[in-house]
Amino acid sequence: MSNEGLQRTSNRREGIELITSTDLVLAANELMGGITLDVASSKVANEFVGAENFYTPSDDGLNAQQWYGKVYLFPPAGMYFWDKKNSRWKKTRASAVSLTSSHAVWFRRMYHAWISGEIEQGLYFSNCPDMIRYEPKIFSFPMCILRTRPVLQEYDGKKFSRRQTCTSFVVYLPPTDMTADATQRFIDIYEERGHILA
Repeated sequence: MSNEGLQRTSNRREGIELITSTDLVLAANELMGGITLDVASSKVANEFVGAENFYTPSDDGLNAQQWYGKVYLFPPAGMYFWDKKNSRWKKTRASAVSLTSSHAVWFRRMYHAWISGEIEQGLYFSNCPDMIRYEPKIFSFPMCILRTRPVLQEYDGKKFSRRQTCTSFVVYLPPTDMTADATQRFIDIYEERGHILA
């Protein structure tokens, strides 16, 4: 569920994968009635998430794949720049004014998939508080700022450990044909987990 397989980076440590906590996975499934597609995942992560389908880093869910159905997204860490020559986002470690957070880049992809009707609905989980400046569009949707810092599963390719992350939130892109009912369902499920903006 957050997931860039073993290519994922976390605090500049290579080979670390962060996977969404079980309680948030259960809430996402309850909200959307199951997860059709986890677009930034791995085989290991999907054992926790239980999506019908998922994209691994080699699938390149950001650039090369169609999104569909009920989508869950916990973006991989890293910085991206826009490669004009190839018309796609590319990951980099260098510093440049064109860089932006991967969490913002992936949210934009989800937003465009939602607004175009490519996906029915989507739930976006982020542990990147800077998203409030990278992508203010998140405030156009129902949102829950989680009361406690989630404890994520950390996988290094051999073993699992638990890791408390930083301030986190979820953003819900509801079905366009039942926005009011879906938003109320989001509130009912998440209001005990944090502060709701809807």
